[in-house]
Amino acid sequence: MATITMRILYPCNPLEPKEPDQPFTDEFVAVQKLGIPASLFAYDDLSFGDFKPRPHIQSGETVLYRGWMFNIIAYQEFTDFIRKKGGIPVTSPADYTLCHHLNQWYSACAELTPETVFLEKGSNYLEQISNLNWDAYFIKDFVKSNTDAQGSIANTPEQAVKIINLIEQYRGELEGGVAVRRVEQFQPQSELRYFVINGNAYSPNAEIPTIVKTVTQRIEAPFYSIDIAKTTEGIERIVELGDGQVSERKTWSLDRFVSMLVQQ
Repeated sequence: MATITMRILYPCNPLEPKEPDQPFTDEFVAVQKLGIPASLFAYDDLSFGDFKPRPHIQSGETVLYRGWMFNIIAYQEFTDFIRKKGGIPVTSPADYTLCHHLNQWYSACAELTPETVFLEKGSNYLEQISNLNWDAYFIKDFVKSNTDAQGSIANTPEQAVKIINLIEQYRGELEGGVAVRRVEQFQPQSELRYFVINGNAYSPNAEIPTIVKTVTQRIEAPFYSIDIAKTTEGIERIVELGDGQVSERKTWSLDRFVSMLVQQ
């Protein structure tokens, strides 16, 4: 019986198709040195229905992606491309959505993360935010916060609406909808990223906090990240969950991260 292997897909450099895109170069080289098959593909070509990974995906291989974010529809199409090449995506579109969109994982972890209200795109933002009557509001869509000089924290409902408009203006869309989060005060430099693979939690420093273990019992997905920070009172809180395929390593050393992938 043939052995089923895992292959990792990385986006190539748009100007040098035989090379990985610059942010993923060290990881691409490192996984290959440890014997994990890795392939490159042209990320931008996917919008034209063109998917040609090199080397080819072998029939029956499980395929893990490491690269840029997709919206939900694009990720569904991406996994369809992988299956047409004979591969088996590690992360299904449903699992990707569960960890990528805040509104999907929030109910399972509500008491472990800042209080959040979700608003439909195009609804009466000002009225709904005003009704919350919070001291401050952290504004994002279901995936990302605002990155321009205005930032993501609003002190009034009017400022919150302005941030929503900025997100839509600069990113071209509000992915999923609007998430309004109650602001909590975190200790500076206290945020750490953990990864979970097949129910097993991994840490950048060998310590696994209880809150991370709790999340692994509630969120069933093959590969995701958990960002944890401490409040000024020292309480550990979930800042964010994310799909592991599109999560940066942050403070993780390259060797530690790649070793985690090799163990799977």
